[in-house]
Amino acid sequence: MKGRGIALILLAAAWGCVSDLREEETMAGKIIREFEGEPVVPRIANRIYIPPPESVPGLEPLGPFLLDGVRRAINLDGRLGVVREEEAPDLRLDIRISRYRIEGMEYDEIGRAVRKRVWVTADVRLGDLRRERTIFFERDIQAFRFFSDLAPPIEVESRAREYVLDELAKRIASKTITGWYTERMTPEEKGK
Repeated sequence: MKGRGIALILLAAAWGCVSDLREEETMAGKIIREFEGEPVVPRIANRIYIPPPESVPGLEPLGPFLLDGVRRAINLDGRLGVVREEEAPDLRLDIRISRYRIEGMEYDEIGRAVRKRVWVTADVRLGDLRRERTIFFERDIQAFRFFSDLAPPIEVESRAREYVLDELAKRIASKTITGWYTERMTPEEKGK
């Protein structure tokens, strides 16, 4: 019984030291503040604002579709409510579409691309507006799809692009909520 009492006293003393260090501007205080044991989205955050995505010139038409997909995926998860900027959000998610590419993957005997890949990447930054800090910045979150408009199964570029933007939106939402999107990766991406 004495051992438990001493252990509790030592634990309380240690906790007091740690909580004091959190307030100090020492190196130890800064390190301890960084490891709060919080999930990616702080526990007190309920609302997120997502402005229209930025993009490199020429990719502006992709923004509204990607924005709708990210908003829909975050709303379906249910942990955060997507709000307008004037509704005092707790978090801000900025998206920049950095690349859109269609590449030939397989060619026929006369040099036509029979199998293609549509590929889109985006840079994403999640900010905590209450604490005025960046939670994460992730470059080149990607999504892609192989398709063919010449050989069965036929799929046109616009349909493949919609699929890729929807998948990219789900990856961005997953990264925002959980910090990971690896569960959405394809076998090609995992190197299998």
